[in-house]
Amino acid sequence: MSVQRFSSAIEHEWNFGDERASLSEAEKVPIQQLFDVVVYYSPFPDERARIPHYRSEEDVLAAAHLCRESLSAKVS
Repeated sequence: MSVQRFSSAIEHEWNFGDERASLSEAEKVPIQQLFDVVVYYSPFPDERARIPHYRSEEDVLAAAHLCRESLSAKVS
């Protein structure tokens, strides 16, 4: 899956999905942190250079890994 599709899916699910209501507050925190990165994803380097808070593919991947690690630790 491309980073752009992933980011769009996370953004859509967090904004419009039904799953958020079933999450604990502890689960919502890392997902909100991931959302806060994916909403600023831009595939365009020149755009990211002009707009400092825009995020790269590497930023999204790092945020996704952190989210997964955090959620996995909460399950263990």
